[in-house]
Amino acid sequence: MHPPQIATDTWWIIAIIATAMFLGVCVPLMPTRKYKNRVACFPILGVGYLVTAANLRGHSLDQVMAMYCTAMFVIPIGLVGRGKDIKKAAEEQKNAVDGQKAPVSLKLTVQMGSAFILGFFLYGWLQGWFVVG
Repeated sequence: MHPPQIATDTWWIIAIIATAMFLGVCVPLMPTRKYKNRVACFPILGVGYLVTAANLRGHSLDQVMAMYCTAMFVIPIGLVGRGKDIKKAAEEQKNAVDGQKAPVSLKLTVQMGSAFILGFFLYGWLQGWFVVG
């Protein structure tokens, strides 16, 4: 299957939607105001990192936009429906003795891992890595 040919203007629209989805899903899941603020800054930091990396590595704007949009879609997919697990992990971290951390929920780990694998294949498809023939 051939990757879609997406114009730069369309990438900007996709990036806005992806950022809104990220903020709409991830910020409410965070248990404290401190975490909510950190997560709300993630899109800005992501843009800064990708622009810097693109300049150093010579990526085109379309490649950078595909990276950004993929990350903004994957993280919420990995967290959606796991609010209780996130709040439980934050509470356990707060109550940890001697810096020992309790293991993260297996369901959350599997969901995040699956989402990142999905994101890898989505980005690969967008970049044409899987075109045969």
